[in-house]
Amino acid sequence: MSLRTQVIQEYVTQEVSYSDLASKYGIGRTTVWRWVRKHQRIHNLPPTVRQQKYFFSSMKRASKKSTSSQHQSTKGLEQKIADLEQQLQWEKLRANALDTMINIAEKQLDISIRKKSGNPRSKK
Repeated sequence: MSLRTQVIQEYVTQEVSYSDLASKYGIGRTTVWRWVRKHQRIHNLPPTVRQQKYFFSSMKRASKKSTSSQHQSTKGLEQKIADLEQQLQWEKLRANALDTMINIAEKQLDISIRKKSGNPRSKK
């Protein structure tokens, strides 16, 4: 029996952790994990009880983290929306002021500042 087969069989039958097997056989924990996952995929085996426990506990931690991060990101997005609305209001006022300045200049100087639609471009 090869080392790989022995490690996989021990993990599946005895529910020993990856770290314990890695230290027992003098190989990396990631190597043990890869061997077991590959064996499970090839033979279409369901996850072990230990793997399911780890998977569901990590999902619970992730959902708790995502809830608090969603709350923070919601606050951040609301603040960004408020800032953008204020900036939009400022730009509307600015555009209105420039439009008013052009209207006054056209009346006082009696010249056309705005480009009229349909006029041909000037030749250089």
